[in-house]
Amino acid sequence: MHFYFPDWVIKYKEHQISALSLYSYILDWSIYILILVIFMVYGTLLPPRYHEFLLLDSALMYSYRSEKETVIPLYMLIIIAVVIPIIQFIFCSIYNRHTLSGARRAWDIFSGLMALSGSMATQLMITCILKNICGLPRPDLISRCQPTQTEMLIYGQLATVEICETFLRDGVGPSLHILQEGFRSFPSGHLSTVFCGMVITSLNFAGKLQIFDKRGISFKVLLAICPIMVACFVSCTRISDNRHFLRDVIGGSMIGTHVAIWFYLQYFPSIFNLENCGRAYPPRRIGVANFFNNVGGFWKIRDVLPGAYVERVLNNPGIIPQLSSELQPGESISAVEIVDLSTNISFFNKLTSLLPDKYINLNNTDPILPVWTSRSADNDPPIIPKSI
Repeated sequence: MHFYFPDWVIKYKEHQISALSLYSYILDWSIYILILVIFMVYGTLLPPRYHEFLLLDSALMYSYRSEKETVIPLYMLIIIAVVIPIIQFIFCSIYNRHTLSGARRAWDIFSGLMALSGSMATQLMITCILKNICGLPRPDLISRCQPTQTEMLIYGQLATVEICETFLRDGVGPSLHILQEGFRSFPSGHLSTVFCGMVITSLNFAGKLQIFDKRGISFKVLLAICPIMVACFVSCTRISDNRHFLRDVIGGSMIGTHVAIWFYLQYFPSIFNLENCGRAYPPRRIGVANFFNNVGGFWKIRDVLPGAYVERVLNNPGIIPQLSSELQPGESISAVEIVDLSTNISFFNKLTSLLPDKYINLNNTDPILPVWTSRSADNDPPIIPKSI
C-alpha cells in the first residue's frame, strides 16, 4: 500500500523550508530525547536482577572506590564522550571554511549532532536494559555489600542480596543505590558511552582528512586514531578502579562501536568515498519515493566543492531531461523554477497527483528501471517510459 503526503513550504524571513523534512527531523530529535530520558530514569531508579554470588569469590573482593575517587568520574566521561565530539564537528567545519559553503558546513554540524544524539540514545537503551536484566556483580561487590551472618553459610553455597547489611539496614537511600550499582557490571556503561562518542569522532576525522587516499600520511592517521586511544585508556581505568571485569569492558566497547558506526552511516556516506570529503548526506525529502523506484529522496544543498552525494535529488536542473516523458503537453519547468523550493514542491505535488500509481526511477546512478503501475496484473508487461 502506498501513502502519499503532499509537501508544503514553511517560510522564515527570506528562507524556505520543506515542512515534511523539517517535521521528520523534529520527530528524530524527539525520539532520541525521549529514549535518553526514559532510560536515564530506568537505569537509575529501577533495581537490577540481583544475581547470586559466592562470598568466598576473590574476584568480588576488590575495594570499593567512590565515584569521585575514580580516574574518569561521570562529569569527565560526559566531557570526553559528548563535549569533545561536538567541538570536533564544529572545528572540522571551521577548518573547511575555504572549500565548503556556509550552508554545507552548518548542515554537516547538524548531521553530526544527529548521529551523536541517536547513537548515544541507542547505546544507553541497550546498556541499561542489559545491565538490569543480567544483574551481574562488580569486582567490588563484597565491599559494597558488607555481608553479615557469614558463618551461617555452608562452604560453597551461593549468597543472595539479602545477606548484605546495606540491603537489610537501609532499604532506601545512598547506600542502597551503591549496592544496586554493584549488580550492574555487564556491560560497562562508561565504555559503551565513550566508544560511541570516540568512534564517531574518529570516523568524522577519517572522512574529513581522507586518510584512505593511499598516500600514507602518518599525521592524519594518528589524528584519526587518537579518539580510539582515548577510549582504550578509559577502558583500562574501569578495570583499575575495580568497577568492571574484562568481559564488561569488551561488551561495552563493542556496543558503543557498533552503534556509532550504524548511526554515522545513517547521516554520512562511507569514509572510503574520498571525493565526498566527509560531508553528510543532503537533507532528506519526504513524499517523493515514487520518483525513485519507491526509495526516498534528498534536497540538493548549496555546495562549492564538487563530489558530494547528489543522488535522488529533484531540485536539481539535471533532472529536467529525465522528466520529459511524464510532462503533459504544454507543461514545462525551467532550471530556475526547479531549483526554487516553493515552485519545486508545487510542481512535484501536481505531477504526483497526475501519476498516482507509477514508480519511476530517476536515480542518476542506478540502471534505468521501468515504470510499474499498481493496477496492472502480475503477468502484465511493465510500462516502459519513453526517455526515462
